[in-house]
Amino acid sequence: MIPGISEPTAARLADLLDRRATDLRPDALAAREVTLLAADEPAAARLGVTCEGGAAPLLIVTDPDRKLGAIRVQAGGPGHVLAFDNARWSGSCFANIRLPGTDCLLLFGDIGEGYVAIHDLFMRSDGQILIWGEGATAVGLSVEIEGPGRAVVIGDDALISSGVWIRNYDMHAVHDLRSGAQINRPPMDTVIERHVWIGQEALLLSCERVGMGGVVGARSVLKGCVPPRVAVGGIPARVLREEVSWGRHPYGMTASERAAIAAP
Repeated sequence: MIPGISEPTAARLADLLDRRATDLRPDALAAREVTLLAADEPAAARLGVTCEGGAAPLLIVTDPDRKLGAIRVQAGGPGHVLAFDNARWSGSCFANIRLPGTDCLLLFGDIGEGYVAIHDLFMRSDGQILIWGEGATAVGLSVEIEGPGRAVVIGDDALISSGVWIRNYDMHAVHDLRSGAQINRPPMDTVIERHVWIGQEALLLSCERVGMGGVVGARSVLKGCVPPRVAVGGIPARVLREEVSWGRHPYGMTASERAAIAAP
């Protein structure tokens, strides 16, 4: 088990680490040699982590000498854990993270030489989880998570363009005035499977899952579930084409990219 996390968080993590999304495994990280730091101590600052507010989160890294980037954490209550597999990082992570509650977990896989910019990560409730898959990159992303124990998973080799927003809930209740019933869906987990490309300024709102290999068009508004290997776009987003995917190289897909999203 990853040091510092509770048994309920460990159980949730095991459920979330779906092979369709990521090859990350908590037992593999727990078996490795890691360094534990308080996020407000000088050694954390040398890694690029600064902490403000209440109880300093626990910072776990696989290389205490390899800088993460520039990560600003505003912490409220106790029990937060930030874990980074940075032993092979040559890229950088720039993030503003707000944690007003308690016992949240942020697990970042190896981003390699990638660039990750999280303009705002607001984990509003207790016991929430963010998983960042191996090789996933972001030009500019904002994430807001509501609901105790809820999670957002960014799959391996995901590519997130600038101005993208992910919210797992409307953030306010919507009621039918005749019956008094709440008519919008409660907070949910959002899972972006492996090798998904999310276009510029897309909004994922109460979106449960985007299937592996998919392409989300720029400025789309996405809700519900998206099947694997499709292109979607529009407001609201709809399937535009089936059995398509994309490559990080401007002029084609690699064999490994095709294999990663192959149908089971």
